[in-house]
Amino acid sequence: MNLIALKQPEEVLTTSPYQDLALGPLVGKLSKKMKVKQTEIGKSAGISRISINRFFRGKSEVRASDLVEVLRLLGIDVEGQIREKLSK
Repeated sequence: MNLIALKQPEEVLTTSPYQDLALGPLVGKLSKKMKVKQTEIGKSAGISRISINRFFRGKSEVRASDLVEVLRLLGIDVEGQIREKLSK
């Protein structure tokens, strides 16, 4: 008979599926260093400030297209860098 170990209730409540995400907090640090406010990013990218905040804290994900737009607003041209690599 196979037994499945169940998580304790406190583990279930404190375990986030996004806890290992490092990209959001890195982008958040970059925006802070560049003095670009979350509200500015949200308005320009069409994402709520709350969603940006959760992403920057590593508590949620954003769509790839939204991430590319946020990075573009911070001076990082993901598509351009990919195209550049492909042309070499």
